Amino acid sequence: MVEIVGEAVLRNFPLRVWHRQQDYTHDLLREFQLLTSAGDTGVHAVPAKLLAVADEFLTKYGSLSTRLAEERLAALRRGEVTIDSSVPMPAETPDLVASVQDLLVEVDDYCRNGDLLTLAAPADVTALRDWTMSEMLRQFAGEPPTPWSGPVD
Repeated sequence: MVEIVGEAVLRNFPLRVWHRQQDYTHDLLREFQLLTSAGDTGVHAVPAKLLAVADEFLTKYGSLSTRLAEERLAALRRGEVTIDSSVPMPAETPDLVASVQDLLVEVDDYCRNGDLLTLAAPADVTALRDWTMSEMLRQFAGEPPTPWSGPVD
């Protein structure tokens, strides 16, 4: 059971940018699954690490992330552009965010260097990812929410 110690509020969360982020993540994970199933271990050690982290994340936090995704998709389908999205924060939020950030930097490097077919994340997707993780850390430390000020389309 995951110990939830608080909640981060992501103000003015951009639903269309988030949807692109979801699509990008799914494409990346699909490529990583193909690479690891083909036994490609040389340059592609990061895909195996990311898949392990993704599997652990889904096992541990799957029900929480499914609920968030459903809420966000419902708002998007209603035509909303932004929402205030509440994200439960587990006790291990700082460690979780740090490990994910480190791994995503490695993944971005692989994409930029052409080691993967998937291109590097678009700027708006990267900005949303960075802002979300920053908000999680800030609010975990007791700071108030800072609204998203980036693009919404």
